Amino acid sequence: MSDFWGDLGKALGKTQLTLDAARKEAERLAREAGKVAQDVVGEAGRGVNEALGQVQQLVTGDVPMEPVNFAALAEHQRVAYAGALYAMAYADGALDKDELLLIVDLLDLDGLTPASRQVVVSYVLAPPTLADAIAAFSAADDTLRYALLLNLLEVAWANDLLDPAQDQLLTQAQQVLAVGDEQYRAIWRFIREMRAIRLRGQNDNAAAQATKTAAAGLAAVGVPIAIVYVSGSVIGLSAAGITSGLAALGLGLGMVPGIGVAVLLGTGVFLGVRALLDAANQDLVRGQLRQRAQLVLAYLNEMLALLDAQIATLNQSGRSSVQLHERRRALMQIIARRQSMAESLH
Repeated sequence: MSDFWGDLGKALGKTQLTLDAARKEAERLAREAGKVAQDVVGEAGRGVNEALGQVQQLVTGDVPMEPVNFAALAEHQRVAYAGALYAMAYADGALDKDELLLIVDLLDLDGLTPASRQVVVSYVLAPPTLADAIAAFSAADDTLRYALLLNLLEVAWANDLLDPAQDQLLTQAQQVLAVGDEQYRAIWRFIREMRAIRLRGQNDNAAAQATKTAAAGLAAVGVPIAIVYVSGSVIGLSAAGITSGLAALGLGLGMVPGIGVAVLLGTGVFLGVRALLDAANQDLVRGQLRQRAQLVLAYLNEMLALLDAQIATLNQSGRSSVQLHERRRALMQIIARRQSMAESLH
């Protein structure tokens, strides 16, 4: 599984346009990126020239993108990252379906030791404190720190409500991760714009334009655009909207852990991506996605078993938990959805 996204990237790469056509497309996108950077003058206030240069370089391929590779992180950091997301979700007093679904979409437990995997699974019952979890990232590189704050914000807003306790934890995370106020606001705007595009159901061109505009806002204040790779905010856009939006930034689907599981497993999105592939590569991608789907389902069923055991223990002692039962119902709905997605790949 560790080579999955690399294999997919290579498969998609084989379908690229000719060099001449790609050059013309890059020039067009660069011109659009220039307009986008000008549009964020009022919001960013400064650094627009730098944003323009960065986005233009990304579009023309002069700047290599280095997305966060969670599989390459130290094991304790992978566990801590998961713990931080769960801690944020629980801060409002409950772990609801939207929060749980997003966390499942963002996490990848493949390659963890059984002990570490069990720790992450146990977070469905109780998370660590956010302070303990994010301490592992106080000295991390910029991209990883910004990516974590982005994902924490996304989890906090997953149900469209920001609890005061979550807001307080976000301030704490911002300080520990050494993210400035301007950068924090730019990340929040990126999330807001992606969610707005999804809720309005705008077309693919609008999705691509919104991605570019939001990315220019990130670049204008020095936020690494590579954090888009691990964003859950683009989940729900159409295949063409996602691919065109990322392509406009010089990115692609080759190394997108946050987007990949939720997006490519969706039947409609897979069909959209499949149109880019020849027959052999369609089989490759379908097989890899089928394997990935089974891994995700195994993780979900491990959580379900743990919840059932806890509920049974409470029942034996004459107690019960409404929250645990609600969490179980949410998990069952997620499992049913993912099972349906997996079956569509056969």
